[in-house]
Amino acid sequence: MADRLRDKVALVTGAGSVGPGWGNGKATAVLFAREGAQVIAADINLAAAEKTSEIIRENGGTCSVCQVDVSNSQSVAPMIRSALDTHGRIDVLHNNVGVTGKIGGPLDISEEDWEQVFSVNAKSMYLTCNAVLPTMLESGGGSIINISSIGAIRYIGIPYISYAASKASILQLTQSIALQYADKRIRCNAILPGLIDTPMVHSQLTGYYGETKDMLAQRDAASP
Repeated sequence: MADRLRDKVALVTGAGSVGPGWGNGKATAVLFAREGAQVIAADINLAAAEKTSEIIRENGGTCSVCQVDVSNSQSVAPMIRSALDTHGRIDVLHNNVGVTGKIGGPLDISEEDWEQVFSVNAKSMYLTCNAVLPTMLESGGGSIINISSIGAIRYIGIPYISYAASKASILQLTQSIALQYADKRIRCNAILPGLIDTPMVHSQLTGYYGETKDMLAQRDAASP
């Protein structure tokens, strides 16, 4: 443990996993705890968040859990209040929640499909940033990490227009916050992962490729 986050309070959304193994949010929450953070593991699936918390506590870390629908402001607000009541501040916000939605181009998906993906992927990050920024300003700084996707900046062979567009919007949200609040000691960065072998990828994308092994083979073939 390097203690790079010693005494910091880190809120990780999407901290559970949709299946066996390691999702990005789950891995992030565990790593933050190893680095000394007091972690708040938030997920729409409370049982999944509790599994993450159990791993953290078994390894000597500190973690509380929260069930939240981050696409709903009425759900986000009590999450933030609970975190502040318990810890007094939030130093790190890690926005990990995301869905791929229905695969297809503009003629294949419905208005409802589009809105659902944007609500989960983009609106959620606006809501959590909106809720956390005041406490970061009050405490004199903080760090916001938004998970976007390589699909935000290039076509990667999968026709999921709503996912790609929503992930692209995260980049401008991130840049706007970063530039506006840099002089207030608040950093805001985006991470653009490629296709990672996670439970969510298995549950949402494997069918497009065929078998999981076929998906991984195509991913590896595209990597230099």
